[in-house]
Parts: sequence; C-alpha cells; structure tokens
Amino acid sequence: MRPFFDYEIQPGSNAALDADPDAFIQNQAESAYHPCGTFRMGAENNPLALVSPDCRVISTTNLFCAGSSLFPRITNGNLNAPSIMVGEKAADHILGKPLLAPTNDRPFTHPDWQSKQR
Repeated sequence: MRPFFDYEIQPGSNAALDADPDAFIQNQAESAYHPCGTFRMGAENNPLALVSPDCRVISTTNLFCAGSSLFPRITNGNLNAPSIMVGEKAADHILGKPLLAPTNDRPFTHPDWQSKQR
C-alpha cells in the first residue's frame, strides 16, 4: 500500500504512544448508524421493559414513544421508513383504533429471483 499514501492523516504521526490513539478514538469516533434500540418494549410486568406493546411509556400517563428507539436491533437499511411505520402504528394506539387482525402473509418473492432483477 506504500505507493498509495504519502503520510498518515489521522490520528497523525504525533500519536505514537498507546494513550494517544485511545484519546483520538474517544474524541473522534462516531457511528455510521442512526440511534435505535434504547427503549425496550415488553409486558408491563417485565422489569426490563420501558414501553408497553401499545407504545405507552410504562408507569406514565399519556406519554408514548414512537420511533426507532423501539427497535430491538438496528435494521439493515435506512431507519426512515420503519420509523414512520412505528409512528403510524403508535398513532393508531393513541387514537384508540382497533388492532389489525393477525396474518401470516409472506413477502413477495419473484419466481426468478436468482436470475432477474427485482
């Protein structure tokens, strides 16, 4: 790789001691992912749950959480669409709309998925 670089850009040649790279990482590192998964959803008697299945913050009155903080794990793609979906679902709960009937629908898979573009 030597032909492809001229000098070290970050953390720089001055960061020679073990503590210097650690300090650089603590001050400069950031995640490429959007925050999610900070509010665990679960039954009201679950001591680890912060939000009930209807998006209400447990032990509060009229306080709801609607967003990517409810996701148990980060999604494989952008968080925008799933966050909107959670917001719409929470709005249904807040407005008292009835739950949709459960389904076992399967996502569409093109019959020639291995050789055709979607």
